[in-house]
Amino acid sequence: MKKYDLIIKNGFIVDGTGNPGFYGDIAVKDSKIEKIATNIEESAEEVLDAKRMMVSPGFIDPHVHEETVVLYDGSFEVFLKQGVTTIINGNCGHSVTPLKSSDIYEYYYLNGLLSTEAKDKYRKEQPEWNNFKEYCDVVRSKGTNINMGFLLGHGTIRWTVMGGSKDRPPTKDEEKQILKYIEEGMEDGALGLSTGLSYIPSRYANTEEIIKCAEVVKKYDGIYSTHARYYKGILESTLEAIEIGEKSGARVQVSHLTSQSPESFDKILEARNKGLEIAVDTIPRSTGHCTRKDRLIQFIMAISSELFDKGVEGVKKALKTEEGRKIVLEDAYIFGNDMSKVFVINTGNPDLEMKSIQDLADKKGYDNPKEAMLDLLADDNDDYTFWLGGPSRDDFPEGPHPKNIQDNPLVMVGSDTIFGETWDPGAWYELQRRGGFPIFMNMYREGGVRVEEIVRRNTSLAAQQFRLNDRGLLKEGMKADISVIDLDNYKYPSPTEIDYSNPLVSAEGVNYVIVNGEIALKEKSVQETKSGQIILNNK
Repeated sequence: MKKYDLIIKNGFIVDGTGNPGFYGDIAVKDSKIEKIATNIEESAEEVLDAKRMMVSPGFIDPHVHEETVVLYDGSFEVFLKQGVTTIINGNCGHSVTPLKSSDIYEYYYLNGLLSTEAKDKYRKEQPEWNNFKEYCDVVRSKGTNINMGFLLGHGTIRWTVMGGSKDRPPTKDEEKQILKYIEEGMEDGALGLSTGLSYIPSRYANTEEIIKCAEVVKKYDGIYSTHARYYKGILESTLEAIEIGEKSGARVQVSHLTSQSPESFDKILEARNKGLEIAVDTIPRSTGHCTRKDRLIQFIMAISSELFDKGVEGVKKALKTEEGRKIVLEDAYIFGNDMSKVFVINTGNPDLEMKSIQDLADKKGYDNPKEAMLDLLADDNDDYTFWLGGPSRDDFPEGPHPKNIQDNPLVMVGSDTIFGETWDPGAWYELQRRGGFPIFMNMYREGGVRVEEIVRRNTSLAAQQFRLNDRGLLKEGMKADISVIDLDNYKYPSPTEIDYSNPLVSAEGVNYVIVNGEIALKEKSVQETKSGQIILNNK
């Protein structure tokens, strides 16, 4: 019998601590790292030659939305090909609890996160669940190639308790029930609570309501993760997140903070230095969302205070009248203000393809270019995709982050990968987030940050934040989540290089990924090992 299950030889070991890397071997047995040494001579069932490539802990992505995706496809190629072995789901206030699955699908649909087709398909084809425990059992039965942790969603819980999206504080009884659901979810193993304070219904909650929720999370050593109230100002909303952490005592993760507010990153570091356990993730680079017409109409419904409860048909009716169009434009911030940065793509029509809304409006003599967009949304042709913001978004633009952000030791990647339906990827997608980790690695290396420090931020720092106590380090006794990466070829195409019609581009440069001791990516090819685990809190 072989001594080990697996040995990785001849690797440049970057262990996640931030210490200088070194050349050596790693032996794995029974899902854990058994030995790390300069040269391991014992035998193993399988030996991988790292060929002096970097061997690091698997990266941890603290901000994704794959909780429904996994029900149809647990292979997660997009993450494995970046070297990611663990993802944290249930962000931005949206989660798979507290009630039965059919209600959760309805909530996701109303928030634009599932299409009508997807909502019906999930209800018909997927096993039902009635609470977080049962959901976890469903995922385990299907299997996942990577580890998954979950947050409770304040928006989903508030919507459930208050009977919809109510623009008012909860009553005493409602508040009691909200806190009870949070307590139950934490008891069942959730890692913390997320808010989406820019989204309905969480945006209707004041700071005090959120503090009370975070106090419950603190009892279980959980984390408060927030898509902050960015519509009020980036710095102001960051300061609110800090206030919530300081007053509740809960750890704080500030989600997808834009690099266009370097002073907000400074405030987070300042709060950490004063004693608040806080960190931040950012999307290294993003294009605008590519949103097919049917999905954009659904998003208009989701973000409109007046149209939210009227459904997709209500939006379509509104688009046909002057008064209705005023209502659409009141809340349709996703259009943006510069119509020269909104393009029509995937049309099959050379007169429309990759033309900006501004160009089309100028050609037809519109005074307000947004009217040209509303006309396209109102017509009978569904073969449009709107590239909202085009190749480079103002909040996550191409180009290096400011020096103070790159040097901030609390900054990690949060890819916020778009979670469109696996069977219909062209309905809603984005063109850079699928490569967030190589983009961050290359950008920060060019900015003078050491590889070891970049790895630390995306492994042990993230593990510490989410209390993943046996992951994030290459250390004997830790779970064997390991990536072998060819740093010279670790890359992702830029917005100008990428094919904008292809929603499924993957990163390059990752040769092997080990998840809980099993090879999930072998010589760049995804293996259906389904060795990922559901990660629960330990309280």
